[in-house]
Amino acid sequence: MVAIPWPTTSSPAKLPHLSGGRLVNCYHQQMPATTRSPDRWRRAPGLRNFATTARSGHRGSIVVGSTLYAAFANNVTRFDAAGVASNVGTLNGTAKVFWARNNKVPTPDIVVVDPDNGASVVTTSSVSSYPDADVGAPNSVAFLDGYFFFSYGDGTCRASGLNATSIDPLTFIKCEGKPDGLLRAIAFSDLYLAGTDSIEVWHDTAEAAPAFPFSRLKVIPKGIIGRYAVTGFEDGIGKGIVFVGNDRVVYVLNGYVPVAISTPAVIEAIEAHLAAGGDPAQIELFPYVVNGRACIVMTSSSWTWVFDLDAVEWHERASYLSSSWRATGAVKAFDKWIAGDKASGSLVEISGLARDETGAPLVFEIESGPVAKFPARVSVAQAAFDLAQGVGEATGPDPIATDPQVAISYSDDGGFAWSAPRLRRLSRQGEVKGPIRLSKCGTTKTAGRRWRLTVSDPVDVELTGGDMAAEVRNA
Repeated sequence: MVAIPWPTTSSPAKLPHLSGGRLVNCYHQQMPATTRSPDRWRRAPGLRNFATTARSGHRGSIVVGSTLYAAFANNVTRFDAAGVASNVGTLNGTAKVFWARNNKVPTPDIVVVDPDNGASVVTTSSVSSYPDADVGAPNSVAFLDGYFFFSYGDGTCRASGLNATSIDPLTFIKCEGKPDGLLRAIAFSDLYLAGTDSIEVWHDTAEAAPAFPFSRLKVIPKGIIGRYAVTGFEDGIGKGIVFVGNDRVVYVLNGYVPVAISTPAVIEAIEAHLAAGGDPAQIELFPYVVNGRACIVMTSSSWTWVFDLDAVEWHERASYLSSSWRATGAVKAFDKWIAGDKASGSLVEISGLARDETGAPLVFEIESGPVAKFPARVSVAQAAFDLAQGVGEATGPDPIATDPQVAISYSDDGGFAWSAPRLRRLSRQGEVKGPIRLSKCGTTKTAGRRWRLTVSDPVDVELTGGDMAAEVRNA
């Protein structure tokens, strides 16, 4: 028996035979030495409905106290912890927005910035123009240490009054480390002002008004590819700043040093998006934490990649009948991770307890690397797959949940063509059998044998390994 090499990080390639294997809607997990196998592959978290609306085009959300505010196309709606929606008012535009709130007592000011339409102030019952005209036309907003910070395309950053919306026209700075303007203001441990070729770090030195309250600490000579392509600093994750750089590489900041975390496959995906005419502003990053795993989502109209910050591994996401994931703009609210839904006007919860996506299949798919004895061919009398058994749910939909199945196929030309899938049962609830086996699996070509396992039924999926009986043939 020869072990089938399952990938720990997804590694597709432009040409299938160069692939190192794929993880789609599933991820690798390292297990303790005392478990059945040191490696486990599990289904990625699904989506379940949190709130249904008549809106569309989710643009971003913020939590203020016990209320979640969400921007949609031309609208702001608020939600309570039970998902009950209340209309707030009109917010013109469809572009993704930036939210911030201050520490004003008893009621904080809530600011939202649309890069195309400037700044507005939101209350529980209204959306209105920003009250101080000196704010001008910012392209983002952030809040730190009592101040709203507004960024502008010419490299300017303005600060508000302390826990106020007032703007002193003298309270501004110009980012001049490089002449690259500003795409985004980011509040983390310091204020990070990101342009296309640099990120300037500004630290609170409590300068007296009307001076800008922060002083420049550092210039990082690496910019961001687009204003939405940065995350990791949000409440609920706070792992550090992750961004797609102007060189199409994904970085995490280690202190002030950008450390590359992207693989060749991830870089190729970004390059393919741009080569096809994709706008860099369409690349969005957002976080979520489920089952203790902190993840960074990088998504576009044609793909979605997820980076596990703790395992330092990548996997892919794709919703049913789509090449990318339908979730967008997740924030932590009510002890849940709530995202917009590209497929509807709903808000959805990213949950490890959900094994589908609000009723649509969540297709677990794993492709192995090649089992090869190049240049010899191999006769495969049998293959065995160590998939968790007895995972059916007696009270679930019949038969997809009560008697679930896995589809198994293989490729002998490097992944260009695949055999017809052969179905095997994952067994009803509590019905535990031995490994799943396939017999009479043919003879490989010189490219070796790749395997693909697919599960669309809404049950737990857990793979801990696989082997195949391989006899070398000389001809």
